[in-house]
Amino acid sequence: MKKLPKIFLLLAVASFVLGVSELADNRLVYMGRPLGAIFFVLFMIFEFLKEETALYDQEERVKCMALTRQAEQPLAEAPGRTSLPPKGLRTA
Repeated sequence: MKKLPKIFLLLAVASFVLGVSELADNRLVYMGRPLGAIFFVLFMIFEFLKEETALYDQEERVKCMALTRQAEQPLAEAPGRTSLPPKGLRTA
């Protein structure tokens, strides 16, 4: 996940340079500028959300640790309740 934004930035620069250069008469070369913009936007999205995803991962780790601790503790019966049904109550 750490390499993906760098790859997007590299692709953005490379495709933008290809689109700006007029090396060939091929019309597909001119698609480099829009593709460069798209890859740059993807790079910026990854950069803006980097801290948010780290925070989310930390929160999920804490939740998982709390659930494992809770699962390890034995269940305590509620006060006033017994495991046997009251007399006169039919069970299926």
